[in-house]
Amino acid sequence: MSTLKLDGLNSGQIVKRLAGFNGESLKQIAGIIGISPSALSQKCSGRISFSAEEIATLAEHFNVASDVLLGRAPLEVK
Repeated sequence: MSTLKLDGLNSGQIVKRLAGFNGESLKQIAGIIGISPSALSQKCSGRISFSAEEIATLAEHFNVASDVLLGRAPLEVK
């Protein structure tokens, strides 16, 4: 198992990376959390913050801790 450090990345950048690792489009991710692709784009760029509910939904979807999405914990990669 290796550790991927996400230091210096905002939540949106982490979401984009996780989506890419899973082969998912940002449009698919927007649908999962119930927002428009445009709103997700703004969140990924850091202009708008993710809500606690969106972070929880994304953490469950990506099977990671919320702290990973918030940049507080490294991502463990198997």
